[in-house]
Amino acid sequence: MTVFEKIKQALEDHGAKYTTHHHEPVVTSAQASEVRGTDMHQGAKALVIRGNKTKEHIPCVMPADPRLDSKKLRAIIGERTSFAKDPVDVTGCVRGSVPPFGSIIGLKTYMDGRLSENEEITFNAGSLTDSIEMKYKDYIVIEKPEVVDITE
Repeated sequence: MTVFEKIKQALEDHGAKYTTHHHEPVVTSAQASEVRGTDMHQGAKALVIRGNKTKEHIPCVMPADPRLDSKKLRAIIGERTSFAKDPVDVTGCVRGSVPPFGSIIGLKTYMDGRLSENEEITFNAGSLTDSIEMKYKDYIVIEKPEVVDITE
């Protein structure tokens, strides 16, 4: 089962309503926002971060328009971090397609609280050509991310 299929299955198992969009390949948040016709703030950007000491991988989810604040993240997890060299090694997804569901791949998800400013969120769902749009409230119930402040 692909990551896309696993996400759809999790949403269906919880009775969440969602819409899928098949589109041209997009890698950046700006491209995704444009092709979906949505505001960048609505995009749930997932970054795969690696602890420099522990080497643990951490999916960090945030709105697509702000930048990650590495100092805030360091204060939360207690160590310096860097971006994962290749997210495909950890998630099975190429850069730009990592979904905001760390639980799908057995990782704890950290989510910036600013994402809650959206009634609906959109994200690449394990594919550069497939996106999902869903209610933010359903995302929180299904994923159960740790809500933190990690944006600038």
